[in-house]
Amino acid sequence: MHANQYEVYAEFLIECRKAMGPMDFEKLAFDEEYQFEFFNRVLASADDDILDMADLIARELDTTVH
Repeated sequence: MHANQYEVYAEFLIECRKAMGPMDFEKLAFDEEYQFEFFNRVLASADDDILDMADLIARELDTTVH
């Protein structure tokens, strides 16, 4: 993982926090209902930049898993 990827992840989390408020990372990792609520709230207030960041992160995670 490259340093600029960490910057993208950090910026994404900052934008998510703006949309969602305080986040419970453990619930986000394991609670499907919380995940659903979290991402729906983020998407409802998202702009193109956060959606682009999410796509970039999803693609990166997909390539590191496979």
